[in-house]
Amino acid sequence: MKLVINCVTRGRPQYLVETITHTMRNVVEPQTRLLVSIDDDDPESLAAIDRFSGDHRIIPVVRPREDSLGEKFNRVRDYPGDVYMPLGDYTHIITPAFDRKILEAASLFPDNIGAVYSHMANASFPSIWCVTHGLVEKMGFMCPPYFPYWFVDHWVDDIAKLIGRVSFVDFQIGFREKPGTQEFREIAFWATLFDMLRLERRAQARAIIDSPDFLEPECRKEILRRHYPLIEYRSQWVNDSLRVRAPHLISDGGERYNRLREKAVQMMNKALPALTAEMEKAA
Repeated sequence: MKLVINCVTRGRPQYLVETITHTMRNVVEPQTRLLVSIDDDDPESLAAIDRFSGDHRIIPVVRPREDSLGEKFNRVRDYPGDVYMPLGDYTHIITPAFDRKILEAASLFPDNIGAVYSHMANASFPSIWCVTHGLVEKMGFMCPPYFPYWFVDHWVDDIAKLIGRVSFVDFQIGFREKPGTQEFREIAFWATLFDMLRLERRAQARAIIDSPDFLEPECRKEILRRHYPLIEYRSQWVNDSLRVRAPHLISDGGERYNRLREKAVQMMNKALPALTAEMEKAA
């Protein structure tokens, strides 16, 4: 099995160098690859990656900057692997042989469909996660291309729980200091978009569960088909806590952000009739 890590970065070369250096010290599997996703208008990061040019395991992926965080993470889909890990440029792995541990945990899925979690970062989500190639193929992405920050993790967490496929592995991350979230603004808006797309996640999970190559007995599949209200309620509760946070930045995010936001509004409008019909049926 092969682990492919996608480290996304922008304008933080000092963090990037430290993350690559410490993470690669703890890699033991010869096939493990670390992609470094750099935007072509980020000369500082391009210069920083040059110092690793002699290491064939480290692969710079230089492309025009995408509008969403998920699209940048999804660059990994062009590189064959059995398990994929998203990594931020300020987060390095401190556990020796972490890549072997991840592959062992992923091997427990009989059909290569599932997610691997490390320790929890908070009451909601793990500090770092991985997804199998099989799950990426079923979802159509590693991360949803709808959000400018954060919510990509929440989406994958929902899907993993909806299909009952989480395998824990004991490894740890470290960082010198955690920088602020880039492009953080309008948290209530993006949390609401996430909530309004719950029917899309439910359909995505149901298609996986119903698939003949999802290797579970029928009784187990039926249990998974029924428990979505528990996951969806928890997700809304998590987002309710975000909606009361301050400040809710509403400053202009520029052309990229505005394009992504406009797409989000269109998705909300498209999702609204089905959500309304479901609520009326439940009333």
